[in-house]
Amino acid sequence: MNFEGFYGNERAKEYLSSAFARHSFPHALLITGEAGIGKRTLSDIIAKALVCECENAPCGKCEACRKASARTHPDIIRISNADKPIPVDEVRALKLDALLRPNDADKKVYIIDHAEAMSHLSQDALLKILEEPPHFTTFILLCYNLSDLLPTIVSRSAHITLAPLSDTDMLRIITEKLPGLSPEEQNKLIETSGGICSFLIKEKNPEHTDFAVNIANSLVAGDELGIYRAVSALEKENRETLTSVLDELIVIIRDACVLSSGASSTLISRADRSVAERLSYTFSSKQCCDIIEQVSNAKNACARNVGVPHIAGNLICKFAYIAAKAASKG
Repeated sequence: MNFEGFYGNERAKEYLSSAFARHSFPHALLITGEAGIGKRTLSDIIAKALVCECENAPCGKCEACRKASARTHPDIIRISNADKPIPVDEVRALKLDALLRPNDADKKVYIIDHAEAMSHLSQDALLKILEEPPHFTTFILLCYNLSDLLPTIVSRSAHITLAPLSDTDMLRIITEKLPGLSPEEQNKLIETSGGICSFLIKEKNPEHTDFAVNIANSLVAGDELGIYRAVSALEKENRETLTSVLDELIVIIRDACVLSSGASSTLISRADRSVAERLSYTFSSKQCCDIIEQVSNAKNACARNVGVPHIAGNLICKFAYIAAKAASKG
């Protein structure tokens, strides 16, 4: 298989390539890993390979690959519902559709993103088609943790857990995506990336960046009421938006870490550089790490379908404590 655009995780690549070459690809594949680690990228590559018309799949050139890249291939069906449970009626409709033969390709591929958003009732409905799937169907389930799925779903699926990228892989990506950085700046980015390349290459939503900047500014001010207003503004948003804002906030805090080290690099965030500068003056490196830990915990809570108001309330308390602690030492 051709894994262009997907970095690292060589063991996973070897397993998939071997299964593909032996024409014994699993009828159900479960891909787990934290947000931004490449689950969607890998699932898109697999789906494209399964419908590709050439030998070195996915070739990226045939009509099937072009349709897959444009997300118009009729035999690649995606289901995603990050902000609320995937309805059982939608899963039942999927089951009926899976019994129909493919339109164009030899295979029909179903990608269920945020599989943890399936209720137990929905998972039970999916289980029936996983137990006796048509030979032309492949199911790819993406989720954060195995514990979010029923053991019966897990037992009927091949499983791949994606790991953070190595320093070598991160250096390769940084060199490609952020050319012109000094070796010192590259090393600092590698240290603060956590092996997650999405912070370097994914498109940001300007509105989500604005949310994150407001929260960062409230942390700098250290005003508990300001922190409450900035974070509570997210309570009306869905989990997908909240996760995106938290991703951007982590990036801004990591930029502050880069600046506090003395590096004057092209920063990762699309936010104004002054935001990260003010953070670097206000918080120590350890306190920045504490903020990142709390934001990461909030992201994990999103993945477990914890209510957004509850997540926001917890963040307000944690942020207020860290800001007060920083102010007492200033």
